[in-house]
Amino acid sequence: MNTEPPKPHASCKSDFHCREILACNRKGCPAYDSNRLSCWHISGTLCDNHGAIHGPDKFRDCLICPVFQCHAESDVRGWNYFVSDELSGFIKQDLNTLTLKKLEDHIRFSEGNYRRLFEGSKDMIFITDRNGVFEDVNQACVDLLGYTDKRELFDLSSVESIYAKVTHWTVFKKQIDQHGFVKDFEAQFKRKDRNRIHCLISGHAVRGIHGEIVGYQGIAKDITARMDAIRNFRQRHRELWVLNTVAFAMNRSLNLNSILLTALEKVLEVLDLSAGGIFLIDTNRSEFVLSAKKGFPENSNENTVKIKLQDEVLMQSLVRKDLELEPEPIFPPFRADLMSGSRHLLSGLTCFLITARNKACGFLALDVPSDRNITEGHDYHLLGSLGNFLGGSIENAQLLDTIQQHREQLKRLTARLFHSQETERRRIARELHDEAGQALTGINFTLESAEKYLRDAPGPLKDLILDVKKQINQTYHEMRRLSHRLHPALLTDMGLEPALDAYLTGVAEYSPIQIDFKMIGFIDRVSPDIESVLYRLSQEALTNTLKHAQADTFSLSIIKGYPHIIFVARDNGKGFDPDAFDENKQALGLLSMRERAAMLGGTFHLSSTKGKGTKIRIEIPVKESSDE
Repeated sequence: MNTEPPKPHASCKSDFHCREILACNRKGCPAYDSNRLSCWHISGTLCDNHGAIHGPDKFRDCLICPVFQCHAESDVRGWNYFVSDELSGFIKQDLNTLTLKKLEDHIRFSEGNYRRLFEGSKDMIFITDRNGVFEDVNQACVDLLGYTDKRELFDLSSVESIYAKVTHWTVFKKQIDQHGFVKDFEAQFKRKDRNRIHCLISGHAVRGIHGEIVGYQGIAKDITARMDAIRNFRQRHRELWVLNTVAFAMNRSLNLNSILLTALEKVLEVLDLSAGGIFLIDTNRSEFVLSAKKGFPENSNENTVKIKLQDEVLMQSLVRKDLELEPEPIFPPFRADLMSGSRHLLSGLTCFLITARNKACGFLALDVPSDRNITEGHDYHLLGSLGNFLGGSIENAQLLDTIQQHREQLKRLTARLFHSQETERRRIARELHDEAGQALTGINFTLESAEKYLRDAPGPLKDLILDVKKQINQTYHEMRRLSHRLHPALLTDMGLEPALDAYLTGVAEYSPIQIDFKMIGFIDRVSPDIESVLYRLSQEALTNTLKHAQADTFSLSIIKGYPHIIFVARDNGKGFDPDAFDENKQALGLLSMRERAAMLGGTFHLSSTKGKGTKIRIEIPVKESSDE
């Protein structure tokens, strides 16, 4: 085994070992007498053989030698324990040089990374001094603000020029001055073309060598698209809220004026306006009628104010009955003036047409400040949607009003018909009693006189006269019964209860049905019209039971209270299906009962089940008065 120390490396210029050249402290050097320790720097060379003409130059390799670092650099005893005094100064100087070089390299590397991030960022980055003068901007800042190059921004007097509101820059600075940074501050910037962009800006202070604030750096993210989406969402929400409120008002009430007032109030609230009105078009009178208002002068109403359209041709066209409009999502707005005589109350109202089924039925008139424009954008579309929505409401309300008017006319005609019918019945009953009854009585007296003169007449003649008298008597009783059915004299002379009692008693004599009748609360008589209606209702209810119910019992109760007279007729017959009411044979009589009740403003309720009988309940309003 060859134990001879290896020769120095070919690159070495000396036969001395490195520890001797470097004047190392032999007692402390970790590589001392370690001939077999390989040099970390030169492959195939032992540490002891690594040397050079200039020891300090070679010592740079030893400074980063793993063995040396493992012991000398971490040893609390310091460099002097391992290195001789004459090398201490060199080591410190060399270390400082190496450290400075590393710092410079690191700074260059960091600056390169920063510049790449600065210029490559898609967000706007700017740096200013404390006065707001630009010191640096990235390309994204130039592009986002719509400038050609950085020089245009550097030529601006201050960063305030790019803020839509100077207060945003003031708050940005104040926050950084107080806290050293600001995060996610929402601000508006102004492009070169004067359009605004929404940004979310964060920033921090730029500090000097003594820690003082010398400038500001801001990073702004463009959130214009997001803000537009939020604004569109909120606007859509406002539209739906207004339409939903109007729909709720329509479901809650059929009163057109109430619906229009609700719609007007919500529109003014959403648009932040103080005054407006809704006018309906009356083509019969060729005028516009004020149906809802808010914020108009106190004395203004449909009788004291008129609205005059600034477009005379349009004004004349809208009141024409034959006007047909092509369907449009929204019609162009127009201007109008609110007048009181010749005096202008409000000028330049902005109006939006309300249409339904190709017909103009009204318009919204809003008092809009001169510095606002609601004839475009979301507000414009909201008013268009509301106009179409209200058009259907107005049309439905007008149809309901027409139906109600027709119902009232029908009720009045029915009342007149029943009144005429009762009058005619009274007349016929009176004529039957007075004229025909007296005539039959006279004939009967004549026959009795003739019978006296014919005492000696043959038997057949006497029998014939007797038969004629019997027929006259039967005819007289039948005529009285018919007269009583047409209009009982008891009803006029004695009142409802005696008349009904006599009628029901007469029916019970020839009918197997058991009848129960009671009247409660009638201390004084009610009006003749109510007595007649209650009598006819009782007749009709009993007639239906006798003809159709196949019942064993019939009960009738009439109770007078306040504010209603309650009429209840009930039987235990076979009943019927109320859903097939119109097809039932009883329908005509029941409809007559319903009409009679409605004639007096009453309500009619029918309940029936097959096999369980029928119940009719009628409530007729009465006024508490001294004559009832």
